[in-house]
Amino acid sequence: MTDNGHEEWMDLDQAFIQLRRRMDAEWTRMNAFGLNPMQARILVRLTEEGALKASVLAEKLFITPGAVTGIADKLIELGLLERERAQDDRRVVFLSVTEEGRSIVKTLKEKRMVITNKMFSGLSAVDIQELTRLLNRISQNIDEANAGRREEAE
Repeated sequence: MTDNGHEEWMDLDQAFIQLRRRMDAEWTRMNAFGLNPMQARILVRLTEEGALKASVLAEKLFITPGAVTGIADKLIELGLLERERAQDDRRVVFLSVTEEGRSIVKTLKEKRMVITNKMFSGLSAVDIQELTRLLNRISQNIDEANAGRREEAE
């Protein structure tokens, strides 16, 4: 690495930016439902895990509960989500996917497979395993850095 890796880091940063832009463009091109990626992630997560409280969903998606509430409001308006009160405590509200939402998730997953196949074409299983390992390590580094900041704040 040169200059303490500065040039390599800049190249990597640019590669991430370009990848994100291309993924977003591909998503927009293939998304016939007009959903943004976070709306789709919420629908998919709730379909896979079942009804969740907004606070739990926010934690799983690494966003704020307020962001979940705003996105959920839009998805409820579209008829894709609904709010359900807990039977044992009416103050507790769960978000769940409607039948129409489940139908859309099925289609989204099919389209996601098309995008994924495009993204990883030409990569071997070993390449994909190594990329997965590296991305998981980067995520772990971020988690460790954030944990360190939380400990310093306490």
